[in-house]
Amino acid sequence: MNKIREFIVFLILVAFAFGHALAQSPAIHIQAVTNSIHIDGKLDESSWDNAVPVNNFWMNYPFDTLPASAKTEVKVLYDEQNLYIGAICHNSRDVKKYVIQSLKRDFSFDDNEAFSIFINAFTDVNTGFNFCVNPYGAQRDGIVSNGGLKGVTTSWDGMWKAEVFRTSSYWSVEMAIPIKTLRFKEDIKNWRINFARNDQTNNEISTWVPVSRGFEVSSLMNTGQLIWNESPSAGTNAVLIPYVAGISSKDYQINEKNITPSVGLDAKIALNSSLYLDITANPNFSQVEVDRQVIDLDRFELFFPEKRIFFLENSDMFSSLGNSRIQPFFSRRIGGADNVPVPIHFGARVSGKLNKDWRLGMMTVQTDLADDTLKGSNNYSVVTLQRSLLAGSTITGFVANRQKFNDLDPGKDFNIVSGVEFDYRSKDTKWTGEAFIHLAQTNEHLKDAMTYSIKGRYRTTNASVRLAVDAVGENYITDMGYVPHLYHDNEPADTTFRIGYIEWRTTAYYRFYLKDNNVIDYVGPSFNLNTFTNNKLEYQEHNANLKFKAQFMNASNLSLSYINNSPILYFPFTLSGLDVPFPVGNYKEQSIAFEYDSGKRKDIFGTAQVRYGSRFMGKGFNFEGQLNYRMGPRLVLGSTFSQQYLYSFPGGYGNAKFTLIGSKFEISFNRNLFLTTYLQYNTQANNININSRFQWRFRPMSDLYLVYTENYFQDLGGIKNRALVLKMNYWWGF
Repeated sequence: MNKIREFIVFLILVAFAFGHALAQSPAIHIQAVTNSIHIDGKLDESSWDNAVPVNNFWMNYPFDTLPASAKTEVKVLYDEQNLYIGAICHNSRDVKKYVIQSLKRDFSFDDNEAFSIFINAFTDVNTGFNFCVNPYGAQRDGIVSNGGLKGVTTSWDGMWKAEVFRTSSYWSVEMAIPIKTLRFKEDIKNWRINFARNDQTNNEISTWVPVSRGFEVSSLMNTGQLIWNESPSAGTNAVLIPYVAGISSKDYQINEKNITPSVGLDAKIALNSSLYLDITANPNFSQVEVDRQVIDLDRFELFFPEKRIFFLENSDMFSSLGNSRIQPFFSRRIGGADNVPVPIHFGARVSGKLNKDWRLGMMTVQTDLADDTLKGSNNYSVVTLQRSLLAGSTITGFVANRQKFNDLDPGKDFNIVSGVEFDYRSKDTKWTGEAFIHLAQTNEHLKDAMTYSIKGRYRTTNASVRLAVDAVGENYITDMGYVPHLYHDNEPADTTFRIGYIEWRTTAYYRFYLKDNNVIDYVGPSFNLNTFTNNKLEYQEHNANLKFKAQFMNASNLSLSYINNSPILYFPFTLSGLDVPFPVGNYKEQSIAFEYDSGKRKDIFGTAQVRYGSRFMGKGFNFEGQLNYRMGPRLVLGSTFSQQYLYSFPGGYGNAKFTLIGSKFEISFNRNLFLTTYLQYNTQANNININSRFQWRFRPMSDLYLVYTENYFQDLGGIKNRALVLKMNYWWGF
């Protein structure tokens, strides 16, 4: 009983401390507009004159103890429909050209001159929204999750307006964010907010509420108050997005030509001011950007990010389950985006906040089977329920299910994964931790189908230490998941085996900041060690990396690494390009790597990496590089080059060399008209790919796409296939 009483007292003290900190945070009393605001970036209406300015910005980078070199002034207003943000970003000297990578939406904040805001309407310091504008009016918006400690997910797109006005001494921006675009509870008058500016001219990042160096400016713990005179109201909010598309394709290898028309519909319906229903019927993802090809010499499946819009919005409720090595839900499994695509008939998702403390995510998608010779379909469903607690921490429960249907009969072919996860963040965000336990079930009722993970991290401005343990049972089967190290190919038997493991992870770095040096920002070592054992704690293999890095004040960096790996082969394995498989056993691999990144502040920028060392029974040498040229914000030319050599193997194995060359041509005619062309030459895949995409945003959130793609054999001996896609979608809100 005494322990229970002590625990209750502890929770009360934590809640009091958090509430007291919230009360002491800086505040903005938002004022109503007195006349209409014309969004042109000039802030010349009288309503702006009556708004109280916020202008005491503090550096986050390169120092966190000094005021910003250039003044930034922010004002906030509102009316019944919109939240208005006005900002004047002064320059410390006259500027003729700002550092801008592109005019496309959802640019990188770190690489562009920009002004950004972070809004946490529920004051739970857990989830929020980000809106950002660069000096040429390009917009960026996204979801802030996990307290902002992992940055912003820009997959979410909202309807809002922004315009800028530029002079040599400053640039200013006006934003009009419809209140119904946000997610909030109508009885909460105090929101949390912060502002950030990336001043590329001075190589500075600054914020209104200070954020310590080395921590993300999106941190929702570091926010002030936005105080409303009266609670805002979202009103009705529903959006219909119909599309029409036509695809003309020809497969030259089988001499088959197809012309395929397609129509479909997406809908977004507000169930209340914080909970939304998304529906998709016969979705079409033909306009999605192609995956960037890589040379694959790994034993395990590579990870490629999701790019399909329906699976991206509010995706943090699903994709953040597990960790990067153990994901119970990986949306690319749905519809075969990582293999042979299969039709998706419909999908529905409910996501958002139930109240200040509870958050809900539900999604279901119905597809055909991957093998079109079989009758039936697959349903993929996932439900997550999340509770905020302890001032920024969360506990989440989920169930994910793949179910095969024969007509309307669910049958016996299913896979269920369920689990509970805890995510801890201290108030100062220095201490973070994660723990989860999952259980997988199939119709075979297999044992050893559980996984668990425990991770803790302590981080300061100078240092970081992370310790973690991941344990995966051999029958932790996740048809919708991604657990690459669990699966091992048995080439002689042409099958795949699951082998359970425990991974012990250690990651640490220390940075020596050179405060009086105008050339070097910091230098320091980092260390990463992953050791794998079986469930009896018997050694399997390890991966170790010791790196020394120098970061320069001009945003470039270089590093030197020593890598020591000991891969284990449970079955004979043929390294891509060689003629003979390696026998079963542990192998000792050592290599060194040199990396250089020029940063993106200059018009010509790029990266380079050289690695040399042992590879199984031989040696490997690879070089990778990128070179880009930016002509203002409208034209970017880029090229990538990668070459892998495998040599000095015993007789009979042979040698191998792979080359990957890619180029990118991107032109932004304006903020609404873009042309992007990729060329990828890959000798490992025996393929040359050309992909060109034209996008015209003819009205807000409504687009016309024209996409052309071709694939050739690498020797240009013949064409494999080609396709032309025309697609138009229309955003109809009411």
